[in-house]
Amino acid sequence: MKVIFIHGINQQNLDKHTFKTHWQNVVSLGLHKNDLELDHTKTMLEFPFYGDILTQYNLKNAINLDTMKPHWNFLDRLAHLHPHKKLNNDILPILPHYQYDIKMGLRERFFQFSQMTKDRALKEMVILLNHFPNFHESLVEKFIAEAYLYWYQATFRHAIHTRIKACFDPKEKHIVVAHSLGTIVAYNLLHELSADYQIERFITLASPLPFNVVQKNIKAPMSRPHGLHGDWYNFYSKDDYLTTFPMSPPLFDFEPRVHNKLITTFVDKPHEIIGYLQHPSVIRCIFNQTSALQPN
Repeated sequence: MKVIFIHGINQQNLDKHTFKTHWQNVVSLGLHKNDLELDHTKTMLEFPFYGDILTQYNLKNAINLDTMKPHWNFLDRLAHLHPHKKLNNDILPILPHYQYDIKMGLRERFFQFSQMTKDRALKEMVILLNHFPNFHESLVEKFIAEAYLYWYQATFRHAIHTRIKACFDPKEKHIVVAHSLGTIVAYNLLHELSADYQIERFITLASPLPFNVVQKNIKAPMSRPHGLHGDWYNFYSKDDYLTTFPMSPPLFDFEPRVHNKLITTFVDKPHEIIGYLQHPSVIRCIFNQTSALQPN
């Protein structure tokens, strides 16, 4: 079995080696936190990296998800109150929403409240933009070159798909795990693969697929990839400003239905992969523990 992880935007500060190390660390932390062990004799992890392709076009994203957040100076002064711990030189937050039972002081609770308030403000803005897809697309063109090139530059899109396709093997079974823009890439890629490839499960994390601006630039209508033999699980967070909507009819009107699972992630980094891959439902879904899920 191969588990193929497909990343999203803003990975240009990494190379394929540092990217793989970082994602391996996050997966290992998720397994450890949920008392799971990976049998490496039966499961191979693949981390195809395509972040450097944008650099080859002498372009970069003019904005990242953190800089999109509104800033209030008084609340930002509380950032030092947030507890962190180190893991292999990567600083990972340890306060996910689903750990409400941990003891926090008043200042830590106030910090958590401030982060959730910021997330809510940005989420409301993104929901509003969803009603104006043309304007939304103009913002993507101006600030997120990676997504815009993927939609409109066939050579760029082909280079990404070629990089990821190299990880697939017709003789192996696969689980595809995609995050953020990577869910759009994975959706298109799975439609390109022949039915000879065995896709046992498709897992989307923090996916913008339901947004109108994405629907403008994807082959319609939405359909289940023909090579997908198992279930499609979609995890979205109530505070993640880029996963506001579940994948449900009438837009995702096919059988079997996408299993939508509403979860919560880190209060200060609600969209990042570190929160999704540490959530118990996500990590158990990836590594064959689907009995723990209650699909919606």
